[in-house]
Amino acid sequence: MKRIKNARIVENDQLKTVTIYVEKGKIKDIVPGDEVLLPTEKEIDVKGNIVFPGFIDPHVHFDDPGFTEREDFETGTRSAAAGGITTIIDMPCTSIPPVTNGKNFDYKLNIVRPKTYVDFAFWGGVTPEQVESGEYKKSLKELKDRGIVGVKFYTISGMELYPRMSVPNMDKAFRLMKELNLVCVIHAEDYYLVDYYSHLMQEMGREDPESWSEGRTYEAEPEAIWSVMGITEKVGNKLHIVHLSTKEGLNIIRWAKTHGVDATTETCPQYLIFTAEDFKKMGSILKIAPPLRKEEDREELWRGLKDGSIDFICTDHAAGKYPEEKSSPDIWKNYAGIPGTQLVVPSMLYYGYHKGRLSLAKIQKLMSKNAAKRYGLYPQKGAIKVGSDADFSVVDLDKEWVVEPSKLESKGKYSPLAGKKLKGQIYMTIVRGEVVYKENKGIIGTKGYGKLIKNRIK
Repeated sequence: MKRIKNARIVENDQLKTVTIYVEKGKIKDIVPGDEVLLPTEKEIDVKGNIVFPGFIDPHVHFDDPGFTEREDFETGTRSAAAGGITTIIDMPCTSIPPVTNGKNFDYKLNIVRPKTYVDFAFWGGVTPEQVESGEYKKSLKELKDRGIVGVKFYTISGMELYPRMSVPNMDKAFRLMKELNLVCVIHAEDYYLVDYYSHLMQEMGREDPESWSEGRTYEAEPEAIWSVMGITEKVGNKLHIVHLSTKEGLNIIRWAKTHGVDATTETCPQYLIFTAEDFKKMGSILKIAPPLRKEEDREELWRGLKDGSIDFICTDHAAGKYPEEKSSPDIWKNYAGIPGTQLVVPSMLYYGYHKGRLSLAKIQKLMSKNAAKRYGLYPQKGAIKVGSDADFSVVDLDKEWVVEPSKLESKGKYSPLAGKKLKGQIYMTIVRGEVVYKENKGIIGTKGYGKLIKNRIK
């Protein structure tokens, strides 16, 4: 048995000092104050820092196997541990082969499991070919049996092995997903708008950052969201829109939530901190898809987090090979993606809590509890409760520090936050009772300690 002492947890918007007892990786007891009630073999003193239920990054691309020159599960989960993330959920599309059936799931799991420092879950995938051949009826059941948290769909895709899905194919897949009680997650940008205007920009010889934003036109996101919402309203499946970037897109989510549609959404730090104006100045380091939008969109996303219409925060972690994939003067030739897992918690503490936009209780929900609930991992994950996994993200709320990309654990040593002073730093990361990261010592966990976490939805 272990004791975690001098822990301050967030309960009903108040900070409360407790002692947490851990046995076999689970929370055995939570005792008010610093009373010693049970005999323990080991003690972890968190020195009055804030202890959150382990933070979850529900949207990462760790590129393993297949694109490991950009990232792999060792560097990706090390960056998670250093960033106070105790569970990541990896997307199915940026590995070879993509996770579109049981065999591919098993292949990926065998490769990545020995590399992990934190716990992980998988998204599953489906391709148009599988739907058209009928194979999806078997493959999606195989993936559900293996514990996937949901299935990823693209309305536009640049990936040869993971093409975009048409409305008829999505309708068929959504109907089966409803039977399986799994979430359908959508990268929502209208294919026809983006395809036409992106080609038009390039035909005009445009290479500037604004041409990327204009090519991936603003209206593409709301257009695609209305399209998939139209299917969901008829089918009755669970829908989730990833990396929301626009005010108009958010208004559709709000409409859905008040009209009985089972729809949720997420956004990322990049859309909350930066705008198209920053992209214009900073260039390729901020190239992402969907692109950054206007100041009014940024402000509305913060409002959405506060009022509950945006359900959680993720990173869409996607590290490009740096500097070569981020250094072309032609914006179209640069990789679209940012490695965000290590910096998401500190950036939300600074820009969210310290700037007065979000309470600690709201951050706890947005970065831990809500994703765990939506994806069938709660209360194993996302809670400080007796019986839950002893996952804790320990935060020194007032520590000021400067972001140095060379110190990131990710293979992508770059960040649009480079040189920025933040307030709030990870003091310690604990996964199932084991300390995997400690400030001033770095990663102290064991490679291969991370465990596959399965969706518990029946």
